[in-house]
Amino acid sequence: VDLVKKLVHALKDFHSKYIVNAAGTASQLYSEAEQLVQKAIQKYLSILVDADGKGKEKVVELYTSAQEIIKSWTASMKEIISDYHQQFKYILE
Repeated sequence: VDLVKKLVHALKDFHSKYIVNAAGTASQLYSEAEQLVQKAIQKYLSILVDADGKGKEKVVELYTSAQEIIKSWTASMKEIISDYHQQFKYILE
């Protein structure tokens, strides 16, 4: 019974930490996405007023930059999920 109580307590504690960390990560990703959108708006506006005909190059540059940022977010989230999975396994053991 004590073992089950300890397990339940550990899982509750782990869940609380997970929620706090997940919320922080989500907030950070939202802020980064918001910044990316603001930068994208500025770049699109510069493309619209591009008199030199380099608009296509700027679109490709923006697209490549967005892909790199999204890849880094994906890698970061995979790492966080993996860490939580390892912690969960450790707690269960």
